[in-house]
Amino acid sequence: MNKGENMKKMLKIVALLSVMIGNAAIFQSNANALVSVDGYFRSNGTYVAPHFRTSPDSFTFNNFSAW
Repeated sequence: MNKGENMKKMLKIVALLSVMIGNAAIFQSNANALVSVDGYFRSNGTYVAPHFRTSPDSFTFNNFSAW
């Protein structure tokens, strides 16, 4: 292998590691914390039972509805 091929391999490895570390940081955030929601009545009289949801944030992939 020549120097150029080694450099390309090294750049690919660094890029892959950067993506993996970035993804790990996003998925390990506190955004996955569960929040308890008390039961309540909607304005139309419908009762919503108590339940859990993920804490609100700007990421859609870490919510129950995204799975």
